[in-house]
Amino acid sequence: MEQPRAGEPPLASRPEYEPQVSHTIWELERKVRRGRTSDATRRALVRAHVEQLRQIEERLGVPEEGRSFALLQERAAPAVLMLAGEGQTCENLRPLGARFHARGWNVLASSLAYRQFDRPGVTPNYWQTCLDEAENRYDILEHCTSQIAVLGVGLGAALALHLAARKRVHAVVALFPILDTRLGLGEQLRAVLRRLMRSRHTTPVSWSMQRRMAARLAQEKVAATPVVVVSEDRRDRSDTGRSLHAARALAARKPVHLILLPSGHSASPDSLPDDIVHRVLEQLTKI
Repeated sequence: MEQPRAGEPPLASRPEYEPQVSHTIWELERKVRRGRTSDATRRALVRAHVEQLRQIEERLGVPEEGRSFALLQERAAPAVLMLAGEGQTCENLRPLGARFHARGWNVLASSLAYRQFDRPGVTPNYWQTCLDEAENRYDILEHCTSQIAVLGVGLGAALALHLAARKRVHAVVALFPILDTRLGLGEQLRAVLRRLMRSRHTTPVSWSMQRRMAARLAQEKVAATPVVVVSEDRRDRSDTGRSLHAARALAARKPVHLILLPSGHSASPDSLPDDIVHRVLEQLTKI
C-alpha cells in the first residue's frame, strides 16, 4: 500500500477498481460466456477492461497520455497487442498504434511494470511479473478477436516471445529487441559469488540480472511463431549489437524476418519511417 510522505495526512483507503466499471465488466463477461454475443458487446468489454487499466495507472501516477489505450474497429479484424519498452509509456506507442488502426487493425497498447530494485519503497518485481501482465493484456484483447499479433519494444519484445510460447500468438513484431545484454562488473562479481556460495538467497538479484535472464531465455522460446525483427544495424558489443547478433542466429534456423535500419537511428517506435512500418505490415499480411 502506498505510504504518505513525512508530514502529510494518512492516505484514504481506496478500492483498486471502480465498482461501476467492475460491475460492467462482470455483466459483459457473463454475456460473452453465454455465447452468441454481438461484436459491439465484445468491443464494449475490451473498452471496459482498458478503462479499468487506465484507472489503476492514474492512481500509480501515470500521466494521461502515457496510459493504456485501445483503438478498435467497428467490424471483425485482426488485432495487435503493443508492449512499451523500459523507460517508455503508451505515449510512445500512440503514433504507431494509429498507423496500424488506419490499416484495419484492432490495437491495444499498454505499459508493463518494469521495476528497478534500487527504488526505495518499491517491492521488487521479477521479469515474470511483467510477463504475467502481458498475458493479462492478451486475454483482454482476445475478447474481440482470435488473431492476435504481439508487438514489443526493447525488453517488451523479449517478453512478446515468451508470451508467444504461452498463448496462441499469430506473429511477433520485435522492435529494437533486447535479446542479449551485458552485465556490469559489480553484477558479474555478485553472480560469481552466488555460484561459489551455492546457498539459497532470499535477497532478489538485481534488475540488470533479471532483464538479462528474460532476454536470454526469450531466444529459447522462438518456435513456430513467425517473428519480424526491426533493429538498428550495429555490429559492436553494445546490447543492440549483441541482440542483433542473436537475432541473426535465430533467423538462420527459425521463422525470423529481419528489417534493418541504418546505424544511429533512434530506437523508438514513434520515430519509425513510413517505409519500415509499411514493410512490417506487409510482412504480417503474408503470415
